[in-house]
Amino acid sequence: LALASMIAASTVTYLVTGAITDLEGAVMESTSGFTTTALTVLTDPEVESRGILFWRASSQWIGGFAALATIIAVLPFLGVSGPADAQTRLPTGVSHLTSGHVKRLLGRYLALYAGLTAIGAVLFLLAGMGPFDALSYAFTTISTGGFANHGGSFGFFDSSLVEWMGVAGMFLGGLSLAVVWSVLRGQTSRILGAREFWVYCALISGATALIAVLQRPGDGFLDTVRISAFTATSAVSSTGHWVADWSQWQPGMQMMLVVLIGVGAMSGSMGGGFRIVRGMALFSYLWRELQTQLHPRLVRVVRVGKEVVPESLLQRVLGYQVLYLGTAAVGFVALAAAGTDVVTALSGSISALATYG
Repeated sequence: LALASMIAASTVTYLVTGAITDLEGAVMESTSGFTTTALTVLTDPEVESRGILFWRASSQWIGGFAALATIIAVLPFLGVSGPADAQTRLPTGVSHLTSGHVKRLLGRYLALYAGLTAIGAVLFLLAGMGPFDALSYAFTTISTGGFANHGGSFGFFDSSLVEWMGVAGMFLGGLSLAVVWSVLRGQTSRILGAREFWVYCALISGATALIAVLQRPGDGFLDTVRISAFTATSAVSSTGHWVADWSQWQPGMQMMLVVLIGVGAMSGSMGGGFRIVRGMALFSYLWRELQTQLHPRLVRVVRVGKEVVPESLLQRVLGYQVLYLGTAAVGFVALAAAGTDVVTALSGSISALATYG
């Protein structure tokens, strides 16, 4: 109800100000904002007032924290959780929804979220953005939302430094805040043992290398590495910012990016997608099943890093996978039925579901 109310209020805002004149477009822009998806009906944001542009960015920043609040408070209240930092595991029940423990966690993560946003704004300022753009892009980058004040997204600035700062901001947005909290507390041993963090880094690094070697999107080595890193980080963190039109790249690179978008970022982050930790649990489960086929008497548990995944939780991961793929399939069929081509329908369904846009 809260999400629907925010979308309704935003829709009225767009219609009353005249920024968007049709109801469908206003609902689309509002929903995309609060779900931190980069889909937009504004083809030329530069003609809009700063008030509208700031509202768009703010809606994504609010939506990013709303997603975190859902993970911290609402899902444990419903009895739904996943492999995560032990400090984020909360007891279930109505009394715990507004407990002091939940409030402390929400306050801690809000401070971290605001701190990361401030860091992003400073990085963009140092890179040469104006104050308004720096704050707006920090809002939409740390939240992994992807709205931009300019039609060319980060490519508008034509600045290598700005784009590298964008890579840093998107990387931070896709990080688990539990990892960030561990860094601040100096618990480096926990970071070294966070397998999901290393998989997150490996996905970005591997995709960057593949794009640079096979696609070579830039004019020179440094240009190629920068564009490759920006595109890969945007995909894995499910942000949606861009500096190159990768719809014109070779099909293999396009498919790889769509898969990365579908997998998504770390659990406990502002990013979307299936989430890396669920993918790790799923691969561990499949490996166990393959071994069981060869050795029927083998007793093996499913692990994510060093943590054993209980069978009850594993069933929820498998159920979530079915729902995720089923929803993507329904979206694909619906978009195709609406008249889009097969490639647009497939990539559009996955990118919308993963909040990449």
